[in-house]
Parts: sequence; structure tokens; C-alpha cells
Amino acid sequence: MKLFIGGVRGGNTVADPAFARYGGDTTSFLVEGGGGERVIIDAGSGIRSVHARLTASNPDFRSVLLLFSHFHLDHLCGLSSFPPMYNEEWTIELASRVFEDLTVDDICSSFVNPPIWPLPLDEMKASKVFRILDAESMETPSAYGGLNIRWCPLHHPGGSTAFRIDEASSDTSVVVATDVEWGESSEEEKALLEGLCRTPRSADVLVFDGKCAPDQYEPYCGWGHSTWMEGIELAQRCGVKRLLITHHGTDMDDDACDARDEQIRAAWSAAQLAKQGEVIEIG
Repeated sequence: MKLFIGGVRGGNTVADPAFARYGGDTTSFLVEGGGGERVIIDAGSGIRSVHARLTASNPDFRSVLLLFSHFHLDHLCGLSSFPPMYNEEWTIELASRVFEDLTVDDICSSFVNPPIWPLPLDEMKASKVFRILDAESMETPSAYGGLNIRWCPLHHPGGSTAFRIDEASSDTSVVVATDVEWGESSEEEKALLEGLCRTPRSADVLVFDGKCAPDQYEPYCGWGHSTWMEGIELAQRCGVKRLLITHHGTDMDDDACDARDEQIRAAWSAAQLAKQGEVIEIG
């Protein structure tokens, strides 16, 4: 199983040479299963890099599962221009839990629709399947080919979702928990994410929201984000083998990211700042 990092920014896209090495696109990840399965997590502007990866790695592949952690604009803005949506040869499953009584179909159809976008979602040529992630799929894995998917809610304004993907054939696993405020999470919320990281065994890779440095958190309290040190503490407590910190601020150019990455690696050698375009071999 592999993890491709399509976008690492939070808030909005940054197009500037000073941000080129770590990337300026917003959140999107691609998990590639050994059996050919492709699972995308979030459709931020980074989904354009995900599409390039899909096309390059297997040009004949025409099916994908798209999971949404939540529907803030930086996690949704790439959906309307995702090329497979316009291709009748593609089948795209779109899945999320219900947010404020709105399903993934409700939200995506209202976003990809005039006057926000000229072409309504239901007129895009791809075959689209909408799936609601219910409470049962928190405990009982939902299968997608040879991959098993579970989730838990996260503390974030309006709610967010962490996903765990396990591959039985390779005995590998990854947890993606972007957009979470650990410092404001309840004990129950913390226990759910820790359980996701530990069950059925400690995850190989954890992707975690580390927008803030430990000494920079206070001005952002309530914004729905964590510190990279909290990510390290969580990963170590849960026995995770490797930690990737994501959701970099738009004020963090490459030099600032280098400095933060150095701090993170000094604190724990198994942790690093995520880079757009990086491919992680899991396991």
C-alpha cells in the first residue's frame, strides 16, 4: 500500500516559487492498494496532483473512492475541475458521514451547481455513487476491494472525520486525521482517535494536523487545529511507526517549513513535515 500526498496546505492555495518544495495546494491524499484500489481523501486543490498520479501510475484505471473528511472549501474546491468527473468511462464513489443533516450528495450537488459552477454535478458524465458513512462503519470496516475503511469524528468547527485504511494482504495501515483540534477535544473524542490509531494494531503511518508550533497555538485556539508536538505525543502513545504533519499555514514558505521540519525531526526521528508530491511506501 502507498500514500501519495497531493496537497498539504490549509485555508487556501498558495502559488509562489517560495512555496514550491513543500507545495501550495490544499488537502488531498491518495491511498493506492496493492490490488489496484484507489482511495482519495479530500478534494482540495491538491486533487489535481492526485489526478496526475492516477493517470501516470495506471492510465487504464477508471474507478476511485473519494472520501471527504468534511466540506470546508479548502477540502472541496478541487472537485468541480477533477477531470474524471467529466469522463463517462469513470466510476466515482463519493462518501462521507452526514453533516448537519446534509449528505455528501446534498453538499456536492449544491457546490457543483450554478451559480457557483456552470455545470451541475448530475450532468457530469462520470458514473457517480453516493455513500453515507454511518455509525456502524465506525466499528465494522467498510470494504473497498482489498482495503478496509473505518472512521471516527474529530473536534473541528462544524465537525471533521479521521479515516483509517487497512490492507489485509500486506498487513499495512494508514490513518489520516487532518483538521482536528486536539487541545479542545473531549476525552471521548481523544479516545476515539486513539482507538482508530491502535485497532486492530498500531497504524504504520499517521497523517496529523500540525498547523501550529507549540508556542504559537494560543492565537489559533478554537480554529480547529493542533500543534505538531501533540501529533508526536499521540503517535508515540499509540505506537504509530511514522508520523506526517500536514495542514501547513499559508504563511509558511519553504524556508519556514525547513526550519519546522528540522524541529519536528529533532523531537522524534520518525516524524516529518509532509511534502506535496511525496510517495510514502507503507509498511
